[in-house]
Amino acid sequence: MVKRLGQRFKQVYHYGPNDTRYQELTLSQWYQTALGQELIEAERALISRAIAGRFGASMVQLDSGFHDILFEQRLFGSGIIVSQLENRAHCPVVCAKPEDLPFEPESLDMLLMHHSLDLCENPYQAVREGALALKPGGLLIVLGFNPLSLWGLRSMIQSRASGYGVWNSRFIRSGRVADWMQLLNFELERHEKHLFLPPVNRPAWLKSLNVGENIQRKLLPFTGAVYLLVGYKQVFGKIHTSTKRQRRNFMEPSVGVSSTIREQTR
Repeated sequence: MVKRLGQRFKQVYHYGPNDTRYQELTLSQWYQTALGQELIEAERALISRAIAGRFGASMVQLDSGFHDILFEQRLFGSGIIVSQLENRAHCPVVCAKPEDLPFEPESLDMLLMHHSLDLCENPYQAVREGALALKPGGLLIVLGFNPLSLWGLRSMIQSRASGYGVWNSRFIRSGRVADWMQLLNFELERHEKHLFLPPVNRPAWLKSLNVGENIQRKLLPFTGAVYLLVGYKQVFGKIHTSTKRQRRNFMEPSVGVSSTIREQTR
């Protein structure tokens, strides 16, 4: 029993989903559910507060399947979504992995990681890529699922080694991600937990359980389903990058969804 729980813990909190592109596709469908819409609404408010009073020439969102911008595009000269799948977002879309961003070093003003670390293969490398792409003083915003929550508990109980969907995402401790950011010369401005909704996808239940949500928020503030990390890049020196590496221009056309993924969703 203990061995089985240990294996489940590693699958949920360490390995993450096996096929990251298919995971993004399943999440894009889940975001349209009642619970997914509640999550997006709460995260829009968090992002708006995190970037309040800030302006910049370029803002990039590393997407996890929502396929639409979560920030006010009018505040920036350009807004770009980085996705592994072709989609119809109302802004430029770049097909790339979070671990291999096609942007020049020190070219971005702000970078939003919307649950990108929860589905990518190498979360630390994704944060490092963000550090490389941001200008000195640039802002990094990370949203992720909190394992020390009811959502994390459900993911440990429900997830399967070969499964996909929100409960098969990688739930990383926010403290671990904060350590990565500080290691990469980020000064943390915010480290918060939010969204105290139960992990049920029934609109009537979500409304009736509002009282319990308020009690949990007051007594157990560290058990929010989502964590928010906001940090700006300090100017201590450049992060080493290989000169042999070639970055793809972000104006190259996106790659369409493979036929394998289309078949799996039918």
